[in-house]
Amino acid sequence: MKLAFFYVLSPIILKIFNIQKFVINCYMKKFLSIVVIVLGIHSIYAQSIANFTSVEPLAQSDQFVLPHTHTFQKIIEVGDVLSEGGTFPTRPDFTGFVPIANSSISGYLSINSEAGPGGVTVLDINFNASSKLWETNTSQAIDFSSVAGTFANCSGTVTPWNTIISCEEYSIPVDTNTDGYYDTGWNVEINPATKAVIGKHWAMGNMAHENVTIHSNERTVYQGSDSNPGYLYKFVAATVQDLNEGLLYVYQGSKNGGGNWILIDNTTPEDRNNTLTLSANAGGTVFAGVEDVEIGPDGKVYFAVKSEDQVYRLQDSDPITGTTASMETFVGNMNYTIDFGSGNTSVPWSYGNDNLAFDGEGNLWVFQDGDLNNGDNNYIWLVKNGHTQANPKVEIFAITPKGSEPTGITFTPDYKYLFMSVQHPDSGNLANQVDASGSNISFSKETTLVIALKENLGTALLNSDIVNNSSLYKIFPNPIEKLKKVVIKGHSIEHIKLFTVTGKLLLDKTYAGNSNIELDLKNLKSGFYILNINDKIIKKLIIK
Repeated sequence: MKLAFFYVLSPIILKIFNIQKFVINCYMKKFLSIVVIVLGIHSIYAQSIANFTSVEPLAQSDQFVLPHTHTFQKIIEVGDVLSEGGTFPTRPDFTGFVPIANSSISGYLSINSEAGPGGVTVLDINFNASSKLWETNTSQAIDFSSVAGTFANCSGTVTPWNTIISCEEYSIPVDTNTDGYYDTGWNVEINPATKAVIGKHWAMGNMAHENVTIHSNERTVYQGSDSNPGYLYKFVAATVQDLNEGLLYVYQGSKNGGGNWILIDNTTPEDRNNTLTLSANAGGTVFAGVEDVEIGPDGKVYFAVKSEDQVYRLQDSDPITGTTASMETFVGNMNYTIDFGSGNTSVPWSYGNDNLAFDGEGNLWVFQDGDLNNGDNNYIWLVKNGHTQANPKVEIFAITPKGSEPTGITFTPDYKYLFMSVQHPDSGNLANQVDASGSNISFSKETTLVIALKENLGTALLNSDIVNNSSLYKIFPNPIEKLKKVVIKGHSIEHIKLFTVTGKLLLDKTYAGNSNIELDLKNLKSGFYILNINDKIIKKLIIK
C-alpha cells in the first residue's frame, strides 16, 4: 500500500522538484549576472596606477606631462621651511615611503639630498580622506654628525624591517674622524621613525653607491657601483636585519649567459676602503655605471646600467649560498613603438636608465636620466608585466619639466600613490600647473610630489570630467590678475557660487537670468578656485 502510494505520487514529486530546480537555476543565473556586473563596475572604479594611455613622446617643456587620467600634488619644494628647523635642501633624489603599521595613508617619507654635503629629510605624512590630499605633520633633517656627515645621498631603499638605506654616491679618500674608514662612499642606515642614524655599513664596501635592494630573507643585499669601471655585488649579512658584518661577492661572467659570484676580501678597513680595486683584481665583470637594483616579483634581480642603455635581469642560483647566476638583457638598447592614443611612433630607449621600481602588478617603472644635449627626453617609462625583447610591452608614463630628470620612486603598500622628485629643472620654467590641491606650480624649483589616478587624489570638483567641459559659459580673463574683475558670459545666468578647492563657499549670488556678469574678487588671495554656474556647470578660476 505504501509502495503503491509512492508510485502514484512520484511523478508529482519529480515535477515539483524540477520546478524548484528551474527556480533555483534562474536565481543563480541572476545572481551570477549581478556578480559579473558588480565585478565589472569594480574593475572600472578600482583601476591600477599603471592603467593609462602613453603620453605623446615629445621633447621637454616647462610642463610636467602626465596622462589625462592622472594628477599630482606637490609635497615639498626646495627652500621650504622645515618644521624642526632649517630648509628643504637641494637635489632631492630617493624618496622612500615607510608605512606606519603597513598603512598606505600614514608613514614617513625619507628624501635624499644628492648634494655636497648631502643629507636626508624625513617628513611625517598622512593622507586626509576628506580632502583626498597628503598632509605633512612634521619635517626634519637627519643629523649625521655622529658618522662624519654624508655626501651626495643619491638613491637607496626601504628595508623589509622599515628602516632607510641612504647611499652616498661619491667616495672621497679622506678620514677626518680618524676611525680608519673613508668619510664618504657608504650605505648609511637610518630609522625614520626616531630620526636616528643607525650607522654606516663598512662591510658592504666603499664605492659610488647608487642603490641597494634587500631580499625577503633580510640578509642578502644586491648593489652596484655607479662608476666606469663599475661592478655588481651581492652582500650576505651574517645576521638578519644587521648589515654590519657579512660576505661580499662580485659578479664575474657573461652579460648574456652564465656567471659566478666571486668572494672578495672584506675584513679590514683597508679592504673595505678599496672595494673597486679588489673587485678588479678578482676579475669582476665591468659595467658602465650601475644605477639601480631591484628584486622583481619573479625573484630575479633587475639592474639598470646607465651608459649601456639597458636594464639587465639576473637569476641567482641561491641568494645565500649559491655562487652561480645567469644574466640577460630585459629591456633597452633598441627602439620601441609607443601608442599614445592618437597615433604611434618609434622611440629609442636611449641613454640614462636610472631609478627602478616594481608596482603591485609586476610592471617595472624606469626613470630616465638622459643627456638632454643629445636629445634624451628624461621620460618615465613603464615596462609591462610579460614584456620580452621579442614581444615588447613598453609605454611612456610621463615627461618631466624642461631641464630636469625624474628621481627616486616609491609606492605606498597599496600601490595607489607614487612618490618621486623633479631634480634640477630650469629656473626659468613657468609651467603654472595646478596640482591636486589647487596650488600653482611653476616647476622652476626642485620639487617632491605624489602622483595618483585623479579619482584617488584631490577633490571631486578638481577632478570632475565636467570641469571646463562646457562651452555655454565663458570666463575671462582666466588666469586673472589680483585687483581685477572677472567677466562671466553665457545664457541665462541665475546663480553663481565660488568655492575654494577644499569646498569652502566664498560667494553665493543670485541673478535674474543675466547674460553678462562681473565679479569683483580683489579681496581673494592668489590661488586656485572653483566657479559653479547655475548649480550645474563647474569652471576653474586662477588668481595670480
